[in-house]
Amino acid sequence: MFQKLIKKTSLAVEEHTLSVHYYETRTLHGDPRFSAEVVFHPQDHMILDADSVNRLETQIASLVHASVYSRALLGSGSTV
Repeated sequence: MFQKLIKKTSLAVEEHTLSVHYYETRTLHGDPRFSAEVVFHPQDHMILDADSVNRLETQIASLVHASVYSRALLGSGSTV
């Protein structure tokens, strides 16, 4: 399947600035599907999937802060 980049944004979370790329993919039936790639570090990405860009933005708003916090805990040597 072919992905088309439809939007690039930056997201400020505490002292971090994250890059977010939004993609559109067509299913075999021609329906649009959307995904977002959140880049925490060059080797650390989170990919979300939804049926609309608005839904992706809602998912990102609710998950990214927790993801940044959990990565900070793991990076500091704390156990979760």
